[in-house]
Amino acid sequence: MTVIFRSDQLRSENLAHMELGAETLRQQLQTLFPISAVVTLIIAFAIFVTESALAPTAITLIGTGLSITLHYLNLRRKNPYLLIWVFIAFTSFTCIYDFYIQSTNLVSHTVALTIPLLCFFALRHQLACWYSLLFGLVYIVMSASEMASKQHQITETLQNLSAYIMVVVMAYLLAQHRNDAIKQVQQASTTDFLTGLLNRQGMEAAYQQQAYRSNRYLKDLTMLSLEIDGLKNINDRYGLEAGDNVLIMVAKRLKQLSNTGDYLARVGGGEFCILQPETSLDEAEQNALNLKSHIAACQLHLDNGQTISVTVSIGLTQVEYQMFSLDYIKVDSARQRAKNWGRDQIAIS
Repeated sequence: MTVIFRSDQLRSENLAHMELGAETLRQQLQTLFPISAVVTLIIAFAIFVTESALAPTAITLIGTGLSITLHYLNLRRKNPYLLIWVFIAFTSFTCIYDFYIQSTNLVSHTVALTIPLLCFFALRHQLACWYSLLFGLVYIVMSASEMASKQHQITETLQNLSAYIMVVVMAYLLAQHRNDAIKQVQQASTTDFLTGLLNRQGMEAAYQQQAYRSNRYLKDLTMLSLEIDGLKNINDRYGLEAGDNVLIMVAKRLKQLSNTGDYLARVGGGEFCILQPETSLDEAEQNALNLKSHIAACQLHLDNGQTISVTVSIGLTQVEYQMFSLDYIKVDSARQRAKNWGRDQIAIS
């Protein structure tokens, strides 16, 4: 029985390339908002039973309703950044109101200390720092203003300031750790693990940027496709480790010989692709001749005393389209012609 797949149904299941932004925040809010609704409901019940205070109870119940509403809007895929801003603003208002209207309590201080956590959880570093600093000043002043004696005011201020600084620092470090992890994931998704060059996905992103720039400013843009001749035979004869070392050797030479501003990628097997901004076809041909001769002069010495030398077949083309696949078909066709001519050749499309 024949099983048929459509090309639009086949997508890589490696999600590392996905930017951890709005979609990740949306998923996290699916946990935050329901828990917030439950917590505020418990607090409202406790306030009503112990203090019989209607105003604080009503505000806390409003918080419960807001959390439920925000959760519903989040499920409807509304802007998660707007939702978290509403949540942060309401939490800040509730805390300030609590300090202004009634005596401070453990809940007031706890809510105040959650503000920097919420900010660094959902906002950019700079914005989170400014908002946390502004709210922190208000919190320190209002939490100490109700102390009767000056001595108590100083003691309370120092205690609250120390606690708030500790929370801000911890929130900052956790957010920095998260952002570093995101950068590493994004870099891994666009970088070839063996050579350290871009992979195909990274090259496509660079291509889109440079092709747009070339088209807009009428700048030259050339693409070079390079393949190591006989890499399969090297793997079969000397082993896969030797083949990997050949790839690393060629990648290092490409880095050393390429112009500043060029984009280098290993797109598969022994194939490399170089995108050369502001480089004419004639200049690219001279660069290709230089690459070909220098790579041919390289030798890889194995532990067993054997030596491996390699040549490369190169294809060149002027970038004409705004689609990577179309221009790569052109340059790949040129490289195939160079191989058919006997390898260690250069062909232009």
